[in-house]
Amino acid sequence: MSGYVIAKYLRLSMDDNISDSLSISNQRLLLDGYIEDMEIPNATVLEFIDNGYSGTNMERPALQEMLELARCNGLNCILVKDFSRFSRNVLESGYYIEQVFPLYRIRFISVSDGFDSNDYKGDTGGIDVAFKFLLHEYYSIDLSKKIRSAKHTKMRSGEHIVADATYGYRKNDAGTWEPDEDTAAVVREIYKMALDGLSKIEICKRLFEAGHPTPGEYVELRRGKDIIPKCLWRTGRVRHILTNPQYIGTYVAGRQFCDIVGSRRSIHRDKSEWIMIPDRHPPIISKDIFESVQKVVNAKTKAEFVKQLWGNDTDNPNPKLPEVKIVIPSIPLYGFRKGITGDLEQDPSAANIIKEIFDMALNGVSNVAICDKLTASGYPTPREHIKLSKGHDITPQCCWTIDVVYRILNKVEYAGAYASGKYKKDPNTGKHRKVPKEKWNIMPDVYPAIVTKETYERVHVISPNRKNLQRGDYLLRGKVTCGCCGHTMVRERKSNFVYSCRYTMPNSAASCHRMKISTVELDAIVLCTIKKQAESILNLENLSDLRRAEPNVQHLAECEYQVKQLIGQRQALYEKFIMREIDKEAYEAQRTDYNAQLDRLNARISLHKLAEQKKEAGQKINALAKTALDETTSRQELVNMLVDKVYVLPNNHVEIKWKVSGF
Repeated sequence: MSGYVIAKYLRLSMDDNISDSLSISNQRLLLDGYIEDMEIPNATVLEFIDNGYSGTNMERPALQEMLELARCNGLNCILVKDFSRFSRNVLESGYYIEQVFPLYRIRFISVSDGFDSNDYKGDTGGIDVAFKFLLHEYYSIDLSKKIRSAKHTKMRSGEHIVADATYGYRKNDAGTWEPDEDTAAVVREIYKMALDGLSKIEICKRLFEAGHPTPGEYVELRRGKDIIPKCLWRTGRVRHILTNPQYIGTYVAGRQFCDIVGSRRSIHRDKSEWIMIPDRHPPIISKDIFESVQKVVNAKTKAEFVKQLWGNDTDNPNPKLPEVKIVIPSIPLYGFRKGITGDLEQDPSAANIIKEIFDMALNGVSNVAICDKLTASGYPTPREHIKLSKGHDITPQCCWTIDVVYRILNKVEYAGAYASGKYKKDPNTGKHRKVPKEKWNIMPDVYPAIVTKETYERVHVISPNRKNLQRGDYLLRGKVTCGCCGHTMVRERKSNFVYSCRYTMPNSAASCHRMKISTVELDAIVLCTIKKQAESILNLENLSDLRRAEPNVQHLAECEYQVKQLIGQRQALYEKFIMREIDKEAYEAQRTDYNAQLDRLNARISLHKLAEQKKEAGQKINALAKTALDETTSRQELVNMLVDKVYVLPNNHVEIKWKVSGF
């Protein structure tokens, strides 16, 4: 049994610490004694440990490593203390023990349960094994409910049950929070900068320049990890600190919960369901400062969209809409402008473009084609039009995007209506989600209509099959990467849409600081490169030297036949030697000759197969090149088929990583 590999799997969850018999050391002692009794010579013993992981799911690092080794036929036997150490899920346990392990001929032993799969070949282990699976699963569910209830009781009493205190605090020996002066000073500095009117991006830059480690880096440093902090703060982390009521001494718990036993997915509760106890620990920030900062943060993050006057309309068909006085926006929606009296009226130049867009949509023109026609006509984009109307000295680029066209075609304001309730806050996640159009609150005849209601309805009702590119769908989605720091570049809207590197935003010395490239420009670069590369492939006189490396099928068959003959002759030679018909010297001499002939033939076969592989690869690349030059192939299909990553470097240097090697 040389090369026999045994895997010991040991697991201990946080809730198992109540029992010494389940400790890692006791499990190891039990399994080591069992392996000694197995008396398997030259056996290799591997140990896999998951300490602090629940058995209700299989997402455990050591377990996944062991299972991956099993799938590669690297194990002969798996040992556990009992079934619950392996898994507490009846379906997953049965699947692996009854189907997966037998498929890979792996012996599974549960020592305390007296189970050895070698004793149950062709059987599932009987009702007693199945009952143990169920028992472990129901025990886990019941234990989870009890632990959840106990934790909820502790939270109600204001006891901190989290392992680490939030940034700015630390846990003392009594388990209560007290300010950590190293980080509490940073928190106070963040609040002071917010009161001074600095934006979150500017605060991140100041924290980077001061060399303050991020909260995650600070935790790693406190735990003794040898890391060099990058101090690259994110705006989301700054906002969390500025809105966290724990810094005024309020105890906060129960913000999220897990609805499925063993799941790692948490669901956010509505703020009204949080457990909040004021003055539970020493504050870092005074309540007055905290409230002042909330006004600053809310004023910046809750910027209202266009509010339009509809007056006291007694014929209002939608009683849900409140009657409020209209405040004319300082920047009217594209297509409108302020009249002499201050009321909104159509902006003739922009309104004509909007009418043209709707007319093209009614005639079945795609959004992509509409963009191309608007760009070719030299019409300034909505943002450029607004800047020009303000008197800014700019040169319009006139690069229309699909997103802009899509938004214009979906604005009910151009049909004269006002819409509210487009977004609704999700009570579970706290995020705002889009509301279906049929649930919007619509008030007609508020805006001076640019297109008729019938035209708007025909675009969206009579022609529902028009392919509108939804917001968030774009050509190089998920493929644009910063070539300096390796992080995915964010697509955001400036004057036009651009890809920018946000990771090094606080570090002005980084080579990719504020590096950006226009989406239109990058799309054009990638598509142009694909076309040029395809043309060069098809224009090659010898594609990958295929004509010189054409595989000879007949010669390959002859070589394989000769190999088979030589192997038979070598076997016959060995039989003669065993029967003492030839001596050892003659046997070794002839065998050496046979081996040399076999080596030469195998080398020829390898060359033929390599030539065949080159030919197949060349044919594949040739076919891809023809597809790339085919006018019927869409841009998105080309990119998905050929492009893996697009790396952007300073000075608009672009590198493309192809999905197909050799393209």
